[in-house]
Amino acid sequence: MEYAEFEVTVALEMASLVESVAVGSVSAPVPTCPGWTISDLGLHVGQFCGFWTHVLCEGTGRPKTPYPEEPKGDDLANWLGSLGYYLLQELRATPSDKEVWTWYESDKSATFVARRCANELAIHRYDAQSARGTCAPITPRLAADGLDEMLTVLVSVRPRTGEATGETLHLHATDSDAEWLIALHPERIDMTPEHAKADLALRGAVSDLELVLYGRPTIGKVEHFGNEWALELWRREFRF
Repeated sequence: MEYAEFEVTVALEMASLVESVAVGSVSAPVPTCPGWTISDLGLHVGQFCGFWTHVLCEGTGRPKTPYPEEPKGDDLANWLGSLGYYLLQELRATPSDKEVWTWYESDKSATFVARRCANELAIHRYDAQSARGTCAPITPRLAADGLDEMLTVLVSVRPRTGEATGETLHLHATDSDAEWLIALHPERIDMTPEHAKADLALRGAVSDLELVLYGRPTIGKVEHFGNEWALELWRREFRF
């Protein structure tokens, strides 16, 4: 996906997330995030948006945007919406190749930030909708990018358990031509975009495949073929 697509995605996912926060009690539990309420989720997303917004401001030298006082009650949706607005404003003001701080040594660009924000907001939009019973799938193009980001970037920042011994998973998307082969090693996780035999194959819509790897319940059916231990190992190796 290109930088402009990530910008559009941030706007759409944030709007849907804020809408879900606004339509009910902020004390409602979030089924996909055990132990969290809508309030907890909203505060987390707002802090996330504020952090990356200020990273962009520092990279461009623009004045830092406001960070409104965190709400105590039902004003959560407005607070969250304002932080989403500031994030989008700074994404639009920042060239895609602008060097900024990131925690990922291989990519110090504004595109990294835009991508990270788009994928994070999509997952947390889904989480917010799970509290309202209105879950909608992630678009296939974004879900495929989210899987690529997860399997090439996010896996690199979590320590390995050492339990894996080369177990493999194959993901086959039924609504795109995308496939992923994941290999779980004691010290790393590898991914190649190919069709190959694996210990466990998962077949379903690309949104559902991403949700499975993020430990979320799916909307559609995901078929499993093979040894479920490979998926259990994945869940032990990856939490984000």
